[in-house]
Amino acid sequence: AKEMARQFFAAGSGGAVTYHGKDMRAAHTGMNISEQEYLAVMDDIMGALAKNGMSDETKKDVLAILYMLKGEIIRV
Repeated sequence: AKEMARQFFAAGSGGAVTYHGKDMRAAHTGMNISEQEYLAVMDDIMGALAKNGMSDETKKDVLAILYMLKGEIIRV
């Protein structure tokens, strides 16, 4: 799962990586992820970015991606 997340974010942010995983809806169907769980993961991701010294621009880009994907992950 960590490798798929790494590939996803690297590819989505313009890196020289190809994402080979499922689309977000397929990957999360049946998991019944709540809004609170989703927000907790977002907090973890943003905390990891801050801990690793990512720029504010990178953090904004990741946050935008996470919000865009919300409907593909929550309660599918």
